[in-house]
Amino acid sequence: MTSDLQTIATILETEPVIFQLLKQCPYEILRMIRVRCYRDGEFELAEGRVHHHFYIIVRGEVDIYSESEYGKKYFLTTYHTGNFIGEMEIFQQLPYISHVQGRGQVTVLELERSLLLRWMSLDQNFNRLFIQKICESSYQMCERMKRNNLYNLKQRICYYLLEQFDLRNQRDIIWNSEEMSQKMAVTQRSVNRVLKELREQGIIYLSQGKIHLINRSKLETLLR
Repeated sequence: MTSDLQTIATILETEPVIFQLLKQCPYEILRMIRVRCYRDGEFELAEGRVHHHFYIIVRGEVDIYSESEYGKKYFLTTYHTGNFIGEMEIFQQLPYISHVQGRGQVTVLELERSLLLRWMSLDQNFNRLFIQKICESSYQMCERMKRNNLYNLKQRICYYLLEQFDLRNQRDIIWNSEEMSQKMAVTQRSVNRVLKELREQGIIYLSQGKIHLINRSKLETLLR
């Protein structure tokens, strides 16, 4: 058994989401999958270029964003365990529509295009989950587009805060004005202005790089 196969065996024991994807993967495919581990900032796939591999995130977080010719970033989403990278471009070998950047340490499964196509021809379970994940991503993208078009900046920030509090199941989150401005595609000044308003309304409290939730019901009311 190769070192990659041994590592994959360990991953299947410890990562239920990855196990569901690979549980019916034929051995001829499994033995060709490569495990890649990256340190903070090393995993990066440039927007506008053709990349010849398909990736499945095993551990870590990966930010997906677009960047203008002047360097302004527009944040799209963050991928986690079980998310795919390159699924939209790999079939026609198109340039990546977005920039991919790992945040912290990232572990991925890497497959060449021909191997992915072979896997899909042999594994009905993977095909089903592949289609399901693409549908989920499309739905989430439509939701984001709806929020961006129908909600003003204050409402979008409120929605983002609620989403982050729920994701971490905590009443405080770490925040950075530059990062949040990229997520909202606005200036840091605009983000700071909205957060100041929420603080003055007694909804949140800001201290030492953290946002503390004080009144959730008021925050939810602003979305109506």
